[in-house]
Amino acid sequence: MTDSTLHRPFFAVTGLRFRLWPIILAAVLMQAMLWPAREAARWLFRHYGNWFHHQVWAFVGLAEVFQIVAGLLAVLIMRSLLPQADPHLRWGASRRNLGLALAIGVFMAVVMLVADYWPQLLSHTALPNTYEMTPVGIPGWLTVMLLAGPNEEIIFRGVLVGMLTVLVPGRVRAGRFDIPVSGVIVGLLFGAAHYNSFFSDPLYQAIAQQIYAFVWGLIYVWLMERSRSLVGPMIAHGVSDFVEVGAVMLLS
Repeated sequence: MTDSTLHRPFFAVTGLRFRLWPIILAAVLMQAMLWPAREAARWLFRHYGNWFHHQVWAFVGLAEVFQIVAGLLAVLIMRSLLPQADPHLRWGASRRNLGLALAIGVFMAVVMLVADYWPQLLSHTALPNTYEMTPVGIPGWLTVMLLAGPNEEIIFRGVLVGMLTVLVPGRVRAGRFDIPVSGVIVGLLFGAAHYNSFFSDPLYQAIAQQIYAFVWGLIYVWLMERSRSLVGPMIAHGVSDFVEVGAVMLLS
């Protein structure tokens, strides 16, 4: 180990070229990919609810499909307008990276379960459950939880991190954890995208979701860079939501 390594600061930001307009653009693009798709699904569900047997998970799944399409279209546009941006839409994941993503997803699920439901867990009471506990509803909800992985990772890590890595270059390092500045910015946007929790969940739960959504966003970027692929983040993200919701169903 060299002297420069021994005296290297724990935290450092290097190569940063800060620009505000790309960050504003990223926030606008985030809503442009999320909001219209969600509202289109809501309109269909409201007017043609019989098609979905009025199952809420079907609305969520439809919104996710629309958002995946919006994200893929954004990738195509980004490749045309900003060809140096890398959306990481390739396989590129080794068995070791896939196993790591799976383990991280399970760990995340445990953290989210405790953060979201610690009062019920401490008091040994049933967890509040808003999921349809029917032969169709249970697999339906678990499927849409898995689908959240490709849905949100294409938009947040594939498009937004890919774009901002070019437009706002720089690296952030804390110890051995090293990611692009764009990953931190999009991590904040990822947390902000979950603002609805402040209107639907207890305050402690909404605050917890903001914190772990930001932290998970950083880890997803690290996984993406490690394997040069979105597959790892998709797996970790989908598995974390799948396991937490499955645990809620079991404990409700």
